[in-house]
Amino acid sequence: MLTVGTKRGLFFLESDKSRRKWKTRGPFLKGWIVHHSFIDTRGTPRLHAAAESFTFGSNAFSGDVAGRKIDAAQKAPAVPDLNPKAKKFSEKYGLDKAKRLWIVAPGPAKDKKVLYAGTAPAGLFRSEDLGKSWQPVDGINKHPTRKEWSPGAGGQSLHSIQIDPRDSNRMYVAISAAGSFRTDDGAKTWKPINAEVASYVGAPKKSEVGT
Repeated sequence: MLTVGTKRGLFFLESDKSRRKWKTRGPFLKGWIVHHSFIDTRGTPRLHAAAESFTFGSNAFSGDVAGRKIDAAQKAPAVPDLNPKAKKFSEKYGLDKAKRLWIVAPGPAKDKKVLYAGTAPAGLFRSEDLGKSWQPVDGINKHPTRKEWSPGAGGQSLHSIQIDPRDSNRMYVAISAAGSFRTDDGAKTWKPINAEVASYVGAPKKSEVGT
């Protein structure tokens, strides 16, 4: 089974092991633009998605893989504002400043109810109840380098989240265009890991962010 997010909602694609023929179901979440979705198999398989509506804003959704019941989070991630420098840069070049939920990802294998979400402008959020409510991860959202984070050409977003399968306290995130960050203490503190990565033209000099 594959999940496919589109501007027309969410679709399920199903096949047998040969993957020669596929059956399509959907759309689900009609009226929502689905930026990201996945099926969580750490326990009973469950759908999670990040979606946006012109009417209702952004939210996370969770439900069964049959699509019979897909519920919005009761407490959605509170997307942060751009820092003043990034806001000025975005306005100057007409970059996207819209607030949206960008990605939802599974937490550690042993913590089956934990999920993480990335937003635009860049922010990281954690859910401990399978996506019903979300709390900010201050270690990254209030990072000392945040004032230097610049938006990428498509806007500033935390677009990638990865848990180390060997160490549940180690986690990586990537931010456009601040680069990658790592935590070794379960998301309490974070450090940039961009020292050997080439910076973009105009990136802050002598800075660990801006790739």
